Amino acid sequence: MKTISDTMSCTTTTFAMNIQLITTPTQPYGPNVHFLYQVDNGELRYLHPDFEWMAAEGPDRAKEILSRISPEDLPALTESYHRAIQGHFSGCITIKLDTPDGKRWIEISPFLASYESSTVLLGTLKEITSEILNMESIARYANKKNSVLHMLAHDLRGPLNMAKSVVKIVDRELADPGLRRKTSYIAGILQQSIDLIADLVAREFLETTAVVLVKKQVDIVKKLSEYLEESKRSEELAQRSFSLTSSKEEIFVNLDDAKFMQVINNLMSNALKFTNPGGRIMLGVTDEEKQVRFSFSDDGVGIPKNQLSEIFEKFTEARRPGLHGEPTLGLGLSIVETIIGWHGGRIWCESEEGAGSTFHFIIPKL
Repeated sequence: MKTISDTMSCTTTTFAMNIQLITTPTQPYGPNVHFLYQVDNGELRYLHPDFEWMAAEGPDRAKEILSRISPEDLPALTESYHRAIQGHFSGCITIKLDTPDGKRWIEISPFLASYESSTVLLGTLKEITSEILNMESIARYANKKNSVLHMLAHDLRGPLNMAKSVVKIVDRELADPGLRRKTSYIAGILQQSIDLIADLVAREFLETTAVVLVKKQVDIVKKLSEYLEESKRSEELAQRSFSLTSSKEEIFVNLDDAKFMQVINNLMSNALKFTNPGGRIMLGVTDEEKQVRFSFSDDGVGIPKNQLSEIFEKFTEARRPGLHGEPTLGLGLSIVETIIGWHGGRIWCESEEGAGSTFHFIIPKL
């Protein structure tokens, strides 16, 4: 679609291949062709009758379709168009359209060809609205589940640990053996509750790492802002301050929304365990040409140098209980590294004992 960007060059016809189209009266460009777009003049020569809902027939049909494409999909579409007209693109791309009937999603599988002495893009279209809506529904439930797990891991387990500590202090001051037995019983119940929460969270983390990624374009600045707003609501309880800095107001990256938030949850859990009350937790996002760079920092106790190289290993000996005795299985950072690796990115850590830690990670845009 030539009108995607004024800077697009359509001179790379050397990559075009000659094709012969088998035509029928109802499908003039062949049985497996749903659209034909003439690169040289930006004209949509043909659109399959099943997809006429995308735009009214006429000379401006391509522009009308383009105007309906969701802005968050335009960067990926532009990149794919550049590659396609140079003969490098293979595969498919998904776009979202705003139509009078609501939002609809289309999967495009284009290829370059030479037709009637012109360079054209043609290919197949597949509507996947039902599939996308189903995945979004699953993602919403996954986000609710993650919120519950976050609440269990921090908002509930923390107070239970504090209550257990208070019971132990009271127990040491009691002289009556009968009362001490009762406080010991209370401490046991609290410990069982803490262990149950830890087991539930650990099992969920282990099971969900095997789930296939469902990627989509996400405004990561908006996503992290909403996440920190939720964190700030419990700031009084957590007794930490939270902040977010970004190089742009909007930064789009192709990722699995639910899995990415699991990364953030695990890093947040790690920061809360090793940051004293009154400490700071800071997130940073930087938009780069082909990737997005993230930083997750705290001013907590830091990581000993001899343990820094082992922190991403499963069940590592570098695992440590939190400042208030919070238990750890040594899985959180391993899961973080795995999920970031699935996205084609990498993560590393800088830390100094007594001065806090910063986790850096990058994720490719496409």
